[in-house]
Amino acid sequence: MIVAQVFGATAMLWDGESRVEATLAKRLKMGADRRTTILAVGDEVDVERDARGALSIVAISPRRTYLSRAAGHQGEVQIIAANAEQAVIVSSVAEPPFRPGLVDRWALLAVRGGITPYLCVNKVDLLSPEEVEREIAAAAAPLPHVLVSARTGAGVKELHDLLRGSITVLVGHSGVGKSSLLHEIIPEEEIATGEVSAKNLKGRHTTTSSRLYHLPEGGIVIDTPGVRSVSLGPTTAQEVAAIFPEIHGAPPCRFRECTHRMEPGCSVLAGVEAGDIPRQVYGRYRKLLLEAEVV
Repeated sequence: MIVAQVFGATAMLWDGESRVEATLAKRLKMGADRRTTILAVGDEVDVERDARGALSIVAISPRRTYLSRAAGHQGEVQIIAANAEQAVIVSSVAEPPFRPGLVDRWALLAVRGGITPYLCVNKVDLLSPEEVEREIAAAAAPLPHVLVSARTGAGVKELHDLLRGSITVLVGHSGVGKSSLLHEIIPEEEIATGEVSAKNLKGRHTTTSSRLYHLPEGGIVIDTPGVRSVSLGPTTAQEVAAIFPEIHGAPPCRFRECTHRMEPGCSVLAGVEAGDIPRQVYGRYRKLLLEAEVV
């Protein structure tokens, strides 16, 4: 069975046909604050039924992939989703405005956990095609992307095709329209949707915890709460470089732990000077590097 939603020590599980409730077995430890569990949406679990018919989660399979972010100030990590194959980072061109830095952070976290990142740009009906392309060009990580509008339905089929047959986690800034897009794809599900505050153009949270949805045509989508910031926690320069193909694919540098900033024999710096690596790409790399807690 797959964990579809977590409520402390209780979880809703997906058995392939319906949702069933189960309780975490006492021998499986809870989080240190007693409010969280070791469970994450997307986890594959084994269950046992007692004499009264109640289900207990007795084992959790090792995670193939994970999406996590730093939580708190003592090295704590929050697992947002488990076993996803791809992460669709939903952004919007306006209302709220496009935030390339947040896209970069989600892309880094996805790659860190073994998940392939994609970019979904919503609300494209609010700008001209030329303005939309300029906004996408401002994104630091050159991700494969799909352009959609939950209001007009433009691009929804392409997004549906991307989700079909895969295990996908949806992430993004509050108010970008994740829930509205999900409602377009699986209208039979009850999905809460909200509006953007006209006062400050910030999104209202409509998803309060990660939740798993099953696509009728095959595939799983894990919807996650909208956020306004993402903490990476301890990060290496190599992790930052991994989301920039031009930098990640450069020839080996003189030093294995090169940060591509000032080290002698750096092939990335040489590539920038030779014009093989666009200065704009390198500038994006440096910006994310400065923002990350590089170790």
